[in-house]
Parts: sequence; structure tokens; C-alpha cells
Amino acid sequence: MMMEHKQTILLAPSLSNSSCWRSGTSDAAWTGPGPGELIRAALILLLSLGILCANLLVICVINSRQYSKYIHAQPRYLLTSLASNDLAIGLLVTPFGFLPAVYGCWPYGEVVCQIQALLRGALTQQSAVILVCMAIDRYVCMLHPHRYHKHSSKRYYMRQGCVAVMSTTWIASVAIFGVLVLPRGGYYFNGSGLLACDPFFARASLRILACCCFYFPTTMVLMYCYGSAFHVNKLRLKRVVCVNTPEVVSGGHIERLVAHERRLSTSASRTMAAMSLGFIVMVTPWTIQEVVAACTGSKPPPFLDFLATWLALSNSFWNPFLYWLLNNHFRRISREFLYTKILCRSKPLGTKQHCCSTSTGGLDVCSIAGIDLSGLERCSMERCSMARCSSLSLTNTPPLPWETGHVTHGDVAST
Repeated sequence: MMMEHKQTILLAPSLSNSSCWRSGTSDAAWTGPGPGELIRAALILLLSLGILCANLLVICVINSRQYSKYIHAQPRYLLTSLASNDLAIGLLVTPFGFLPAVYGCWPYGEVVCQIQALLRGALTQQSAVILVCMAIDRYVCMLHPHRYHKHSSKRYYMRQGCVAVMSTTWIASVAIFGVLVLPRGGYYFNGSGLLACDPFFARASLRILACCCFYFPTTMVLMYCYGSAFHVNKLRLKRVVCVNTPEVVSGGHIERLVAHERRLSTSASRTMAAMSLGFIVMVTPWTIQEVVAACTGSKPPPFLDFLATWLALSNSFWNPFLYWLLNNHFRRISREFLYTKILCRSKPLGTKQHCCSTSTGGLDVCSIAGIDLSGLERCSMERCSMARCSSLSLTNTPPLPWETGHVTHGDVAST
């Protein structure tokens, strides 16, 4: 009896039973939605719009010229890949749950259901793979900065390497889930959780294996890489320098540039670690539910199934939100982008934009004699806040190499 139970093969529910158009009839099987169905549909619609808008903003901002001085090439490629994958989830997966949430049936047909199940599995797995690549990148950058800089300085090869890795992993994810989903009976309409089509596993052991391979290796790699990186950074066992500036710095200015680059690397690592932590928090309830349901052979309550599934999918929205929350440069450039490109208004000007410049690799330098050193604005010395500019003592510090030819010691002394 035990052997027979282990070899039990499950059959996927027939899609015709969940279709809004019953086979052999011309009448729709739709019923009027109630308040619960409307709330579910509203949540799905808002989440889909949030995923689309947030990830489009991330892609546009981090690849803009204004933001290029605040991020290195390798993290930019990886963050763009993650945002593109999340954008695909918000475009090809989550919106298809809107009508089923309202009417409780599948209105799009069997072929769309099959494609939906394939994309649901492949895109979700690809998100985990990209997060792992980001963690490994931060691990190498903070523990082996010289090796990282040696390879990251070759931008063309790094870009080609990122494209090759992302393409290979994407093809592998599609191939694995294609083997599971493309045969008939490899997909079904999940009317309580996703409210769309999911991959169907004929054996409970395969369902447990798929969940564990998705969750546990990803979590272990993320925790190890970021834990080791921040431990080394805290103890300062190495001087982390990930240089991304063409200026030649010599003398006493190298310490300032080293400190700036260390802050830049630590800030990027902290943001990526927060996104990875968000992934773990959001996906854990869904993983526990899937493993328990497969082990016990039971079906979770519809409310809990819906909550756990869509909480895991909402990770595609929280990734851009966490990046916006933890990165002030991203917030500032995002506001400029929204004002100038979307609302067609003039750039919003703040106190720091009037009086201080970050075009020198993030080092704040006040305008002198009414001229902004960035060459972007003209402003008076009276409008410069001493609190913002007191971090640089211009009277005691010789001019930076990029300041020569514009500001002399006599000019500084006269101010």
C-alpha cells in the first residue's frame, strides 16, 4: 500500500470545466461578481499597474546619463535584467488574473492557458536566478575589489557576459518548464490562488522538488553572499575600491575618492541586499503552503491560497519600491524624469541643485564666485547653505584636478 501511494499519478483538472464558455453550448457560464470578487480584481489590477509603472521607471532612470555616475556598469546590467523580468511578469502574467477574479472562470482558451503556465514558471524562476547573480556580483566586489575592478573596467566584455548569462539561464528556465507544461495535462486553471494557469505536477514529489529548488538554494546563496560581504566591509579587512571615474587623482585626494567609492559600493550592496531580503520575505509563505499542501495532499483555503500566491508575485513591485526608498540619487533623478519627460514641466529645483554639484563623482563642491562648478547652473554664493557645504573645507584643501583651470587658490582665498 505504501508503494502504491508513492507511485500515485495525479491528473490535471480539465480546463473545459473551468472555462467561461462550456463546450457544446453557446451561452457563457459567467455569473455576476460579488464584493469579494471585485476586491480581488481591484487588487490584481492595481498590482499589475504598479509593477508595470515602477519597473519601467527603474529601467529608464538607471540607464540614463544622469544616473550613470552613481552606479557601476555591472550592477546596472543586473538591475536592468531584474526590472525587465519583473516588467514581463506585470505584462504577461498578473493581468490575466483580472477577469478570472471577477467571474471565477478562464475566458482566454487552452493555448493561452498553456503559454500562461509556461511563463508563470519560467519568469518566476528567472527572478531568483538574477537575484543570485546580483549577490555573487556584490560578494566579489566587496571581498575581491581588485579582481572585480580588473574585469569590470572592460565594459564591452562585461556587457556581453551579462547578456550571455541572462540568455543562458532564461533558455534553461523555459526549457525546464516547457518539458513540464507543454505536454497535455501539464497545466491547469488555479481558480483559488493565482486565478490564472499554473504548471501542474503529476506527482507530489515533483511539486515539492520544484518548490525547494526554487526557494532554498536561492535563499542560501543570498544569505551567504551578503552576510560575508557586509561582515568584511564592517571589519574593513580590505579597502574596497570599485573605480568608475576617468579622472586621474593623486596626492591627498585619493583618500577622498576611495572613501566615496567605498560608500558607493556599500550603498549598492545594501540596496540589493534589501531587495533580496524582500524576495525571501514575500516568497516564504507561498513555499511553505506549497510544501504542506503537497505533503498532506490537501488544498489550502481559497483566501490563504490567494494571499500567499499574490504576496509572492508582489515581489516584482517591491523591488523597484525598495530601490527608490533606499537610494536618494534614484529618487531625485526619478522626480526629474517624471517632471521633464512625463509631465513636460521644467526640472524641479532644490537647494542642493542650486548650490552644490555632484558631477565630480559624488563629491559635493559649492559654487564659487557665482559659478556652479558643474556647468549646469549659475547661482549666487548667498544661496549656498553652509550646512550642506561645510563637509568640504575649501580654504584648507587644494583644488581637485578637475577644478584646475576654473578655480585657483587665489579665487578660493578671496571668497
